Amino acid sequence: MSTTILIIDDNKDLRENTDELLTLSGYKTYTAEDGKEGLQLARKYKPSLILCDIMMPVLDGYGVLRAIENIPDMLGIPFVFMTAKAEPSDFRKGMDMGADDYLVKPFNGDDLLRIVDARIKKSQLIRKTFENNLEGLNDFISIAKMQQGVTTLSENRILKKIRKKDMLYMEGDSPNFLYFVVSGKIKIFKSNEWGKEFIVDIKKDGDFIGYAALLEDSKYKESAMAIENSELTIIPRKDFFQLLYSNSEVAIQFVKLMSGNYSEAEEKLLKLAYDSARKRVAEAIIFVSQKYRGDGNKELSFALHRENISGLSGISPESVSRNLTDFKEEGLIEISNGNLKIINMKKLESLKN
Repeated sequence: MSTTILIIDDNKDLRENTDELLTLSGYKTYTAEDGKEGLQLARKYKPSLILCDIMMPVLDGYGVLRAIENIPDMLGIPFVFMTAKAEPSDFRKGMDMGADDYLVKPFNGDDLLRIVDARIKKSQLIRKTFENNLEGLNDFISIAKMQQGVTTLSENRILKKIRKKDMLYMEGDSPNFLYFVVSGKIKIFKSNEWGKEFIVDIKKDGDFIGYAALLEDSKYKESAMAIENSELTIIPRKDFFQLLYSNSEVAIQFVKLMSGNYSEAEEKLLKLAYDSARKRVAEAIIFVSQKYRGDGNKELSFALHRENISGLSGISPESVSRNLTDFKEEGLIEISNGNLKIINMKKLESLKN
């Protein structure tokens, strides 16, 4: 899809010269001689960027910007004012209204292309959807490195392999890295004074681990251990903060990549406090199955580890075994050769309500 630019200006010479320069630089352009016509073209073509004069007949540049911001499917289109006014108050008014940048007339070709290129790249970063896998993460970091201010990211990220039951970190450790799960599963858990575990979450491929402690500048409040052979990529602490604080567009996408699991954890804690043992075990089975379904497991089956279900449900392994036996007799699950298979998901889910 070609990059399109809408030029709105009542000065014919400037409009045509800008159009010619952008066309020669490989952009597809549309032109309008006043704000009303420009708004009509913007609605029709949804350009990648809008260059707009301020002082125009019929509808001025401020009016065009206000109208654009009230059109839902045009939100986020970079908007650059072209103006002969160079007073700080004029700049402030436009920026307060939501303009992304200014070009002060007369401007040269280098200034025009520099601003157009920078604004389009930032817009592409905000609009781009990154896959939750290693390729998507690397794609995001590569684009982030091209943005102004994000220039010192490490060239090579370490790929860490850990075996089943290996610890990633312990409660009380100091965080030095952000972890991204490439493959495998990592349980996040807390232990009480008697050594009993409570599983807070199970992280799978595409999940980030450890950003809360980094953001809070605190020790880890939980421990993390592999429940199967796993691979993780490691983002150093300095890179983590570089991605967050150097550039707002980069930060927005980085937060989108990382976000997700706090509401789930809070909901699960409430259920543990008020639900019966039967409901808790059903909830734990469904929770684990959802993690494994992300691996393309269409049969809703996974390796049965009673201690993990015990940790998730907050009840003893003996009580877990009794409830699993009940579920099996009721035709909800099957257990064979160390694997649990869900037979009646609908009825199992009804136990949570």
